Amino acid sequence: MENEVSAPQAMNISSPERVVSLVAGSFLLIDSIFNRHFRLPKALAAGYMLYRGATGNCSLYALSGKESVIQSKNINIRVEMFIDKPRVQVYETWSNLENLPHFMKHLKSVKNVHDDITEWKANIPGKLVPIQWRAATVRNEPGEMISWRSLPGSAIENAGKVEFRDEEPGVSTTLHVTITYHPPMGLAGNALAEFFQPALERIVREDIFRFKEFIETPSGEAWKMPAEQWV
Repeated sequence: MENEVSAPQAMNISSPERVVSLVAGSFLLIDSIFNRHFRLPKALAAGYMLYRGATGNCSLYALSGKESVIQSKNINIRVEMFIDKPRVQVYETWSNLENLPHFMKHLKSVKNVHDDITEWKANIPGKLVPIQWRAATVRNEPGEMISWRSLPGSAIENAGKVEFRDEEPGVSTTLHVTITYHPPMGLAGNALAEFFQPALERIVREDIFRFKEFIETPSGEAWKMPAEQWV
């Protein structure tokens, strides 16, 4: 008779919950050893809490239909590139964040909704409904630098900083770009998991380099093309 190997239980609790479970389980286990009152119930509860913390699986959550928690890595990208356009033009193009989807295929849209607040929508492979969040422009130094960060409570943590330096004054620019995507603590749900796919870092990096092609297109034809032609 062949040996059967059961599939590992799916994680459905976050990292902070696992830590709390381990601490609570350890406390209950010690208490059950040194305190005779309700020893068996406390020992059983301790075993369950320790199992919950060690495996990241809660059978009660599973019965209630809670989705699995998926661990995903942070995306931290830094790029430096030469742009054959004057610094002022490069800054004006990038500082209008609504331009980003024209050359970033992972973004569906970026819309200004209020003062320095923008609403971002990102494409998820195989999904019709994008993931969305709002971000605030935290620094904007005309011609020098722009940075933004997702608002607290957003579905994902996104931040970016772009610095503009003269390569040859009035002729060309060196661009320093930093973009990060951080999943929530204990990534839950299929949509978020699919957004933080292994290829995301490569896609975002390629999108950044696509800016060079976008802004250096002769006669400004890039400005006239719909965003979907840049994917």
